[in-house]
Amino acid sequence: MTLAPKTGLAVVAEGVTVSVSDGRGGGERKTLLEGVTFRIEPGEFVCVLGPSGAGKSTLVRSILGEREMAAGRLLVGGHDVFGEADALRGAIGYVPQRDVNPPALPVERALHYASEVRLPAHTSAAERQAAVDRVVTEVGLDRVRLQPIGNLSGGETKRASLAAEMLAAPGLLVIDEATSSLDPATEARIMTLLADRARAGTTVVAVTHHLDNVDQADKLLILGHGEVVWFGSRVEALGHFGVHRLADVYVAIEDKPPGFWSARWRERVAEDVAMAEARQPDEPRHHAAPERAATLAAVSIPGFFRQFTTFFCRELETAVRDRVGVAMSLLLPLALAGVVLAGFADTRFQNPLMLTRFLDPGEKEVLADVWGEVSEAIATDSVSEQDASIPGQIRVFLDSQPKMLAHLREATTERIIRDALTDTLPVAPDREIIDPGGTFKWLSLMSICMVILGFVTGFREIVKERPMLDLERRHGLRFAAYVIAKVAALAVILAVQIAIFRTTVELGFMVREAIGGESPAAIYRRSAIISATCNWLAAVACAAIGLVVSACVRSTDKGVLAVPLLITPQILLGATILPIKGGVLAVLAKLFSPLYWAHRGCRSEGNGVPEFWQNLGTYDPAIWIPLAALATQITVATIVTILVLRWQERAALGRNRAVR
Repeated sequence: MTLAPKTGLAVVAEGVTVSVSDGRGGGERKTLLEGVTFRIEPGEFVCVLGPSGAGKSTLVRSILGEREMAAGRLLVGGHDVFGEADALRGAIGYVPQRDVNPPALPVERALHYASEVRLPAHTSAAERQAAVDRVVTEVGLDRVRLQPIGNLSGGETKRASLAAEMLAAPGLLVIDEATSSLDPATEARIMTLLADRARAGTTVVAVTHHLDNVDQADKLLILGHGEVVWFGSRVEALGHFGVHRLADVYVAIEDKPPGFWSARWRERVAEDVAMAEARQPDEPRHHAAPERAATLAAVSIPGFFRQFTTFFCRELETAVRDRVGVAMSLLLPLALAGVVLAGFADTRFQNPLMLTRFLDPGEKEVLADVWGEVSEAIATDSVSEQDASIPGQIRVFLDSQPKMLAHLREATTERIIRDALTDTLPVAPDREIIDPGGTFKWLSLMSICMVILGFVTGFREIVKERPMLDLERRHGLRFAAYVIAKVAALAVILAVQIAIFRTTVELGFMVREAIGGESPAAIYRRSAIISATCNWLAAVACAAIGLVVSACVRSTDKGVLAVPLLITPQILLGATILPIKGGVLAVLAKLFSPLYWAHRGCRSEGNGVPEFWQNLGTYDPAIWIPLAALATQITVATIVTILVLRWQERAALGRNRAVR
């Protein structure tokens, strides 16, 4: 397999017009590009210039095949970028304004993973390494190839982004404002590097705001109000606009009404054509030949397993190399464990609790007789000490106990007696058990901590990588491989965090027992392994739900705002605060609440637990049920994330392009 740079590809635009809805709902459309026509020859270096809103980014997206055209066509290497996107896969490299390599990875490791995605499936490991070595040398990063990208200078970081796109040796390299955040010296070096790439045979199209180094380009393509107002050399552009500095071209464009400079440009093109024909009047006129399509080798996209392995390994290596992230991942479960231990420091988990039962018939008769005598005794204001009747003697005694007399006269006392006699309220002592209250509260807090940990871990995972995801999608990334690898990597990370959390809590209670304290009652909870498994699956399920949110939002800030909206329903439906015994709440909890299943998997209500502590109602205690339910929730959330990404791509492209 040859990994040397491919022959440059021509870029031909013929009357390209792009319009979008004006957003007012009235069917009106706003034109972003109108009648754009130019031809970039193979191996040329062209800088695209123009004031803000001139249509530069729209043109870039059109070249990449991401903007549907209302009219005209745009060819790269003779292939329609919109209709033959798969044929051009790997032939067009794109460097966006934002750097997309994982900052925690060294340059060589980041390029290694990029090569796994960008190079054809049949590429061997040796060929991938050769491609990495080649681009590292070409962009001048040999000296820093083992340093994390986050530690590089701005120029070096930009070179690393450029190197990733050069791995597949594209015939066209598109740069979109990639030098906008660089200092002048660094920007000059990048422009020199792009000029060198063009001289090596790659067609380079660079959108830039910097004007100091555009003289390194072969031509300038200047846009104004969505139209071409110049395409040619820098020196001739100054004369065409009647200015002495290139920056004044922007002023000239904005000072004239839309259409003025585009009309001047069309007149100039017509004059050039007429002069060319006048110089050779005897030669027959030749009509423009159809654009000949370049022969592009079909790119075999790496399969699901290779992509899954690549993304999974990259995710884990990125997490391990991110020192700040590792510190936070270790400190968060320790902090949560500290909160749990401190919150239950004074809790008595082994307190006795007396259970009661309904009275039997004989006890009811005795109670009825006694209460009749007592009722008669408390009914009068006073009695004589010489009254020998039973009510009289009871009253004499009660007069010496005013507080007891007051309690017996309360309406609630009579209600309790009545309920006891009618089997409405159990009041007879039955047996003594360990109070489950402390243990159940502890289990609830443990599960809630895991839910929070899962959401915090998952909600930003896709949105923070959105530029990298969009770029790798151009190289054949499969959404299923990416999302499943993401969930698998998060599962590993959460397993470590939960192991730290639960180990710290269990050790804390062991120390407490050693010094005479109490631990949660074993009779009311599952084993440590089962509880840890349920909590882990619940955390992974919440992380997967967080991925759905992360796929829907376009900024991390919006994802942060969604976290409380995710956690609150979990707590309400988790049977930790509200009892979930049936009805609509039970259906919602079973469908949407990992916390419910975690709580059900960790908790053991056992025989004789008072009704007021039975939050789960009647249920099958088989452990496989919560485990299967949590696994199903993880699977469903993963599938939903994939579908959201697919739907977003279809909506953004505005066409029925094959989406893997």
